[in-house]
Amino acid sequence: MTVPAGPEAPTDEDDAVPFGPQTVVQEATTAGLAAIARLHEEALAAIAALAESWEQPADPVRVLRTAERPAVVLRPGSAAAA
Repeated sequence: MTVPAGPEAPTDEDDAVPFGPQTVVQEATTAGLAAIARLHEEALAAIAALAESWEQPADPVRVLRTAERPAVVLRPGSAAAA
């Protein structure tokens, strides 16, 4: 009985497409991690800006009392449409 040959370690010559120092997947992973880090820093900066101006609304807000609000009038056809 013959003993089957053990698996050989693959070499670059065995690949149909030779790869350089970094594969496409490694480059995409590096670019993705860099984008995540950039988005994280931008989010932290936005949160810090909101925390500093939390009590001040960006746009002037006017609160109307019930008496100051315009009256709502129902039209005869609007109840049937709903």
